[in-house]
Amino acid sequence: MVSNAVGVPLKDLPVAAVAPEYMEQKATIDAIFALALGLYTYVNPVPTVTGGPNLVKLLTQDLKNITGGLLNVETDAVKAVEGILAHIEEKRRKLGL
Repeated sequence: MVSNAVGVPLKDLPVAAVAPEYMEQKATIDAIFALALGLYTYVNPVPTVTGGPNLVKLLTQDLKNITGGLLNVETDAVKAVEGILAHIEEKRRKLGL
């Protein structure tokens, strides 16, 4: 695993899991796995997790303090990319890159 090779936890690497136009429901479970691994995750259209306010809060806010993962549910493509880039730049800065 890359994180082992560079001696940095996966959640601290400047990477993101992105499915900007997923075509099947499998992308939702892939996103959950990415979140469990601590990755910043963006999928569009917004997965069918928004019906439960507690789940939305967990995935979009609280999970960052648990696994390091964060689900971006931005529907505007430009704003979504800005969020992804900001995340990557922050992680790069923290690593001194």
